[in-house]
Amino acid sequence: MDIFVLLLISILVYLLPLNNDYLGVKSTTGLKGFLALGIVFHHLSQWVTTGTEFSNFGYMGTYIVSVFFFLSGYGLYVQNERKENYLDNFLVKRLSKILIPFIIISSIYLIYRSINGQVLSSSFFIDLFKKGSTVIYNGWFVDIIILMYIFFYISFRVFSNKTIAILVNTLFIIFYIVLAIKLGYGFWWYNSSLPFVLGLVWAKNKNYIDEILNKYYFIILVCITGLLFIFHQYDIVYKKLHLVDSYSYAFLANIDNVIFTIFFILIVRKIDFSNKYLLFLGKISFELYMIHGLIMSIFGKYFVTSRLNDVIFTTSVLIVSIFLAWLINLIIKKISIKTT
Repeated sequence: MDIFVLLLISILVYLLPLNNDYLGVKSTTGLKGFLALGIVFHHLSQWVTTGTEFSNFGYMGTYIVSVFFFLSGYGLYVQNERKENYLDNFLVKRLSKILIPFIIISSIYLIYRSINGQVLSSSFFIDLFKKGSTVIYNGWFVDIIILMYIFFYISFRVFSNKTIAILVNTLFIIFYIVLAIKLGYGFWWYNSSLPFVLGLVWAKNKNYIDEILNKYYFIILVCITGLLFIFHQYDIVYKKLHLVDSYSYAFLANIDNVIFTIFFILIVRKIDFSNKYLLFLGKISFELYMIHGLIMSIFGKYFVTSRLNDVIFTTSVLIVSIFLAWLINLIIKKISIKTT
């Protein structure tokens, strides 16, 4: 990550007009669509071997997920503040919006795995918890977001003081990170968890944060840009400080992701993501996130790597994934209407 490129982006962004509704519903919906595409491109970078078009997306996955976590934390806090009795039946009403598509798409994956000869024994399902395996390809994010929702519910249900609730929520996430390390889960399971807390803090203090940004936006943007450049090299920082434990490494990675999330939200403050195409993708972003790995796996069996085939593979994955995500989303809406 080149510091001069980052600074150039910062200067160009500074010159753009302010988007006052940068974390409003329409803006964040469009942003989710943009991020979902970023995740697809990130996973495509692991399949496409010709050219360098997707090379930068190779390390962007953790950053993109961090922003997703931020938006989740921010959205939950804002809705809890605006809606009376929001936490009543929260686990049923809110989690059902995640669990229904999760169960439907997981079922599709299980059928696909079975057709491909994978034995779905009890050990397969035990490993989902014991080893951090997932039914959905690259689906760890879904498992964690469900956990984050539960942490939020417990914290804000038990404690009426918002500051204490956020602190307790933070402790839950730290406990999860420690447990994930103990269980030997992959690094990606916990290196981007803390931006969820950043979302809570930002939502609680948004008016104050906006006042500060209105006065010192450029200075803050440049400082955050510098910090991002430094902490993006957290591998080097880790070695320079002679740290050898997984916990310190996880902490530095989370700090890096928090800094990137702040940097990205500062940019979002100047860019309007609420165009009709991104809004469409934003409304199906969760389904798109879950289904695209299956499409890559299916199509990957039939495309031998070449420049032309990689273009066809990429285009096919995008079109089919978006179509299926839209179709699944439509089916879920139909089911929801009939059951209400």
